[in-house]
Amino acid sequence: MKQIFCSLFVLILLIVGFQHQSILAANINQGLILYLPFEKAGNPADYSDNPAKPKINGKLEHVNGKFGKGLKFNGKGGNVVEVPSVAKLAGMKAITIAVWIKPNGIKGADGMSVASKRIGHQNGDCYNLFTWTGQKMYARVNSKGQIGSNTILKDGEWYHVAFTFEGGGKIKLYLNGIEEASIAHPDKAVLDDNESPLWIGELNAGRNFAWNGILDDVAIWNRALSEKDIQSVMNKGLQLLLAVDPINKLAVTWAELKK
Repeated sequence: MKQIFCSLFVLILLIVGFQHQSILAANINQGLILYLPFEKAGNPADYSDNPAKPKINGKLEHVNGKFGKGLKFNGKGGNVVEVPSVAKLAGMKAITIAVWIKPNGIKGADGMSVASKRIGHQNGDCYNLFTWTGQKMYARVNSKGQIGSNTILKDGEWYHVAFTFEGGGKIKLYLNGIEEASIAHPDKAVLDDNESPLWIGELNAGRNFAWNGILDDVAIWNRALSEKDIQSVMNKGLQLLLAVDPINKLAVTWAELKK
């Protein structure tokens, strides 16, 4: 009887935990407009609603990432992920971009781009996330409101990077779940551009700001995530958060408890 009581108590705790996880997953999923976990070799898949059709230009290496697999870039501009222009990736009133990065050769590089949607500087220039002077991370929206990190990035180390923009409000930059910079931004929305691709691993075609190192779990929302949400994505991994299946997990757990 005591064993059954203990098992039921543990099951109740698990149910509460799974319910909390489901609520968290539903919240994180809200407004997710691009998710590239890079789990499969070949052209990456977008696991958001109404998925875009990204493709690999050149050659990228499929390697171990922060969560599962990631893509290794070699710092050459022709080797990038190109997401064709779709309406959901521009014109939003707010944005969050989050990604795991592991740089290589950052000290000698002029700069390296993580994600950028533009044809060229101030030409369809919607948003950019990149490294630049001082081995720091930078972000901007509509070629304005550029902010830089306090953290100096080092080769071979994993960093979780995120930036948020709220129209007519703030642009914020986070490293490893902590807000490092925040300034006012004058614009009310991201540029409504339906021409420029979204580049993962470059600023724009031919710019030669190519990423050198590994990228994993690239995600974009059409809203500004809170610091708590960003920390959840960083700590748990977006793939795990969005793969919550409480019913099946509870069935397996209960079967184990009854043994």
